[in-house]
Amino acid sequence: MVSFQLPLKLLLLATVATEISACGGKCETSSDGVETCTFTAAVNIHAGELGYYAFEECGEEHNPTLEMKVGTTYVFDQSGKTNHMHPLGFAYYPGGAHTGLDELEPGIKPENSASKCADNMSCPAPMYFVDGKYEGKYSNIAEKVAVTTGEDDFGLDVYEPLFFHPLTQWLEKSWSVAVKFDIEDMDKDIFYFCHIHQYMSGRIKIIGKDGEKVSMADSPELGFEYDTPTDFDTACGTTNTDQYQLPADNCPDKFVCDVPSDNKSLMNFAACIEAMDCAMVQGITNYVKSNSEVALFIHQMIPHHQNAVNMANALLKTDAIECDDVTSEEPHCVMEEVARSIINSQNYQIQQMRAVLDDEKYESEDNESCDLTSTDSSSSIQIAPTTIMKIASVVVFLGMMN
Repeated sequence: MVSFQLPLKLLLLATVATEISACGGKCETSSDGVETCTFTAAVNIHAGELGYYAFEECGEEHNPTLEMKVGTTYVFDQSGKTNHMHPLGFAYYPGGAHTGLDELEPGIKPENSASKCADNMSCPAPMYFVDGKYEGKYSNIAEKVAVTTGEDDFGLDVYEPLFFHPLTQWLEKSWSVAVKFDIEDMDKDIFYFCHIHQYMSGRIKIIGKDGEKVSMADSPELGFEYDTPTDFDTACGTTNTDQYQLPADNCPDKFVCDVPSDNKSLMNFAACIEAMDCAMVQGITNYVKSNSEVALFIHQMIPHHQNAVNMANALLKTDAIECDDVTSEEPHCVMEEVARSIINSQNYQIQQMRAVLDDEKYESEDNESCDLTSTDSSSSIQIAPTTIMKIASVVVFLGMMN
């Protein structure tokens, strides 16, 4: 089966003691000496399978290393449309709750710190705002809300569920997160991550009051490698379709017929579509080693979802969508909303299904893959190219209806 993301991405990155370039946002100091720095968050949907965070103040780099000065307030503006279904979180380790490791919370102090903040729930934690209204009770940012002790509600339980609302409804509000890291006796980095989609973590270097990084090394390790799309996938806006460009083994000669030769843009888009369709056909060709209807459903549905996500990403990569306001009912804006919703919701469902495979100890996607053209009838499926095309057409149609 086609696996567009290593199941656990356990390619560990070595800790390197070197000077690290970081982005500190746009900072301003008030008349009373309070410094506030702003990051305008976005998600680059074409940077990897799930997309990666970017910040307007940090240029075009995705998942940039950020820096936070001890005692300075940082505000992350998530109101842009690409942030939908990507609520920011902050943790002491990559992935936070996705990996069962400590996040920044009022009752959790940094590892090895002598701080007693956990005793009265005053440790650094993000504070979540909807339409400028703070949704929690805890505070360590006096200029936002009076500083508290004994409170563990920092607004996430309100903020995160609202990110599942439909895109056009979600865009009716503004969204932001404020963070002030006020503990200096630590020797490691912290991380930003997405509470809904995994593998989107980025590093944050803590800057002490002396102006120096508390850790020159990249520690803790990130624990996975960022996706690096090939030239073909970059041009298409897709993930892991390069090897399935037609002509390709196990796929028919074409999936798209009679493309006008004088429309170069459409020809390129059709070539991208054919590669992703070929990838899906290979992906939905499975064994049933797990001996389970649920497992077979998942092994069939993941490549089906991946194809839908790739198709939506490819459409948004083209210049075909002309939409100034995705909340309008203009046809192109309707299609942009549909495409973005497919990407966000089906990527999340892929993640859910992979979790079920792991939890139930079903066979992996790769282990359930079988070859369409092998002559060994005991371990493969033999099928005519015309039948492959018919099957693929039905699955593509079902993907459009999903």
